[in-house]
Amino acid sequence: MSVVETSSYTRTIKDIPEPPRLPLIGQSLHLIYDPLAYIVEQYHALGPVFKMQMGFQNYVVLAGEDANRLLAREDSVLFESRTLFGGFADVANTDVMLVALDGDDHIYMRKLLRSGFARSAAKPHINELINIVNDYADSWQEGEELPILNAMRRIIVDQLGIVTTNIKPDGYFEDILHYLNTMMNTEVLKVYPPVMRKLPRFKQAKLRMEQLAQEVMDWHIQNPPNEDREADLIDTIINNNRPDGKPFTPADLVSLAVGPFFAGMDTLASTMAFYLLALLKQPQLLEEAKAEVDEFFRDGIPSLHEFRKLEILHAAGIETLRRYPVTPFTPRVVKEDFEFEGYHIPAGTEVMLAQTVTHFLAEFYPEPEKFDASRFMGDNRNRQANVFTPFTVGAHSCLGAGLAEIQMLVTMAALLHKVDFDSLPDSFNIKIHTQPLPNPGDVKVRVKGLRR
Repeated sequence: MSVVETSSYTRTIKDIPEPPRLPLIGQSLHLIYDPLAYIVEQYHALGPVFKMQMGFQNYVVLAGEDANRLLAREDSVLFESRTLFGGFADVANTDVMLVALDGDDHIYMRKLLRSGFARSAAKPHINELINIVNDYADSWQEGEELPILNAMRRIIVDQLGIVTTNIKPDGYFEDILHYLNTMMNTEVLKVYPPVMRKLPRFKQAKLRMEQLAQEVMDWHIQNPPNEDREADLIDTIINNNRPDGKPFTPADLVSLAVGPFFAGMDTLASTMAFYLLALLKQPQLLEEAKAEVDEFFRDGIPSLHEFRKLEILHAAGIETLRRYPVTPFTPRVVKEDFEFEGYHIPAGTEVMLAQTVTHFLAEFYPEPEKFDASRFMGDNRNRQANVFTPFTVGAHSCLGAGLAEIQMLVTMAALLHKVDFDSLPDSFNIKIHTQPLPNPGDVKVRVKGLRR
């Protein structure tokens, strides 16, 4: 127990529990595979507040529905992001990176970037998004063992490039991947030492990001919006200023121009890989989804708003976000002392709000380990606030959540319409790896052949 003194009284509060730990590395070994499962286990054993070491960082974990409500209600009051994400921004030499901003600057940049990451941003590009899927599928061979995560990364990055910048990052993929993974692992998750940024490969990748940004900016200056091209994210940036009213610096523009390519490299691509693997494990659901998609495309490519009519495929996508959340935790630093569930959390504490623990609580989702798309079909559309939280909650919730959902649906519809894959046996175990974020690893799926 601990004693807390205030100006008017002294009282005793509970000490924060901690699961068994190993010297130096704490609980890190338990977090290499499926870290959320371990956090859920500790939630049931220790309650909604406990200590944890992840990599080289010590956190206080807050979990459960009440923790989610706290984050939704008090994110900008009790917590800040700069301490955790500022290293990424500092290396990029910018102070307008959205994830590293708080307060009024965050509100300004979020409002500025919102339209570029909105669901509606995909509307002029539906045909292009589907063509990207088809072009990649045409390069796959019958019988090929396809590394599904890498394939999804390439598709998603190209699609995001088209939606947000009108440019596919041809030839830059490996540099984007290396730059992002190094920055995430050294500056955010801190599981790699900073010296990794001194290596020639990272320096090359950073230079290539600058070159890509220049190409993006040059294209937009040479091709301004007109009756044939709607304004996109980069046009918005070019025509506005920093939160302080000054023009964006060259480093700001590099960060903002390549940021969209980062946005789905690990998050949306991993989700898409889990999405396909989950479908391939359930042959009946897969066949129902394929029949739905074939009927949907019978008369050509429908408009954006029509895609939500794919009830089976949409439900499977939402269940993927529940069962395999790729951003299961929300790291923050405490700005001012507060109490939660009888525990005192002092200012300066690094906390990990494990907002997706609620996805695995039976009171909300019976048999939570089971992938069951019917949870989100018909009247069973349980996306309860502060319970279904794949995009986190609060002031820093995912700006591109709507775009991500429609991109998932369009991409999977196009993929199932175009390609037959071998089903996976029910005994196949979808493993969840980390570093930098949850993903299915290097698992491969077999291409049976093209359908169209």
